[in-house]
Amino acid sequence: MERILIAFGGNALLRNGDDSSYEMQLRRATEAMEKIWKVILGNEVIITHGNGPQVGNILLQNERSRDITHPMPLHACGSMSQGLIGEILITAYDEMKTRYGVSKDAAVIFTRTVVNEDDEAFHNPSKPIGPYYSSDDAKKHMKESGWLMKEEPGKGFRRVVPSPYPVDIAERSAIFSMLTSGYLPICVGGGGIPVIKTVSGYRGVDAVIDKDLASSLMANILEAHKFVILTDVDGVYLRYGKPDREKLARISAGDLRKLYTQGSFPGGSIGPKVRAALEFVERNHGISIIGSLDDASNVIAGKSGTVVY
Repeated sequence: MERILIAFGGNALLRNGDDSSYEMQLRRATEAMEKIWKVILGNEVIITHGNGPQVGNILLQNERSRDITHPMPLHACGSMSQGLIGEILITAYDEMKTRYGVSKDAAVIFTRTVVNEDDEAFHNPSKPIGPYYSSDDAKKHMKESGWLMKEEPGKGFRRVVPSPYPVDIAERSAIFSMLTSGYLPICVGGGGIPVIKTVSGYRGVDAVIDKDLASSLMANILEAHKFVILTDVDGVYLRYGKPDREKLARISAGDLRKLYTQGSFPGGSIGPKVRAALEFVERNHGISIIGSLDDASNVIAGKSGTVVY
């Protein structure tokens, strides 16, 4: 039996061309659970997940209804997405339980991720969130709400927020307790709710934490044997998208760190996943694997994807 943290990418709930309805997300979640239920049955498994499309829709609903009801801050919208996705994933898992006679119960754990108040990211917001705005609407939000907006050529303006580095998980003890009690914890949704520690407890801050870095931190805290990122690509490539691209099937953390430092991986997508995989292996000396959700069982077994040792 191994302790495995599985980080679901966005394609576990929505794929290109899907509508964003609850029914579609439940269908995709059920397909994802179908691919890993045997792994869950025979191991101690923790599931984490992203929340990009879901929290984006919540932010859009916030804006469209601001004349009717008071909009919630970003960290509260993140907590709403945790509840929404948690319900979808646990409903999908319950279907697997019923279909295959699995006895292990799952538990969705509201998760706050601790960041440092003096993190440089708070002085240099860079993470785009929410819908695109026209120039006039962007100026209005900057004036009335104090948002920082940046233009994406040809698309419009988007709000940008800090993306601080995760340093701890506030619910670490609860997650560990549920795991060792035989449950399947579903946690660290969307990277967790960003909070800073104050003299009176934790306080939410408007930021977005990279979900893979937060998942890597959680895997380290739980001393997992494997940290698996299931996404929409079948591994990590050098020169991705070019005719001479080269897949990295199995690579040491030392060699991958050199490539990462040299800027071999784009920052927008695979870069954060590579960094998260590296940090787990370098800290915990376990194994990280990045691979396709469609081939989940082989990825988790280390037969597919990119294995970092």
